[in-house]
Amino acid sequence: MPIDGTLWLDNPVQSSFTPSRVFKMVQQKDEQLARTFLRRAREAVFAFNQNIGDEQVLINIVNQIGLDGEQVVRESGLSDGHELLNQDFTLARSLGVRGFPTVIMVNEEKKGIKIVGSRPLEYYIKGLEQILEGTESVKAQTPPSLSYLLEKERLLFAKEIEVLYDLEPVEVNSFIQKELTSNSYELKEILGETYLTSPHG
Repeated sequence: MPIDGTLWLDNPVQSSFTPSRVFKMVQQKDEQLARTFLRRAREAVFAFNQNIGDEQVLINIVNQIGLDGEQVVRESGLSDGHELLNQDFTLARSLGVRGFPTVIMVNEEKKGIKIVGSRPLEYYIKGLEQILEGTESVKAQTPPSLSYLLEKERLLFAKEIEVLYDLEPVEVNSFIQKELTSNSYELKEILGETYLTSPHG
């Protein structure tokens, strides 16, 4: 995802607690919608320079995912929102999480592995192999079709398509034309990067 960053000069996000509490309230209602909320919040703050510490921005994002934004944002500021977020902090401390990102994988026997910091894919494959202890082979799933992914995400950046489908940057446009019908997407640009939007979303 491209990052503008001038928001931090013009209208900085004062705290990540507000959007984090909203995330926890959405997660209470629907785990899948919570993931969608995170995606929309990242798009808003990084690419579209919107201050996700602002309640109206959060209300708009929550409305976009099909929930009542005003209600969710209001509830997130009450004790439940604080408590849910504090439970996550407590869990992170109990697992010894001190770096970002930290990925913890645990098998059915409660044996786990912790991977800290930005690591190449091979680290995660080895981690999965360790916790599976030879019971299953680790292999990548076939990526979903581009049409399915665009329908699900509503917005995809060229870099995401490049990485997911293992393409060179010059191959992305021809791949899009091959995979999608011309009326199933709109092509736009921001920060020097192309992105697709679904006309239905």
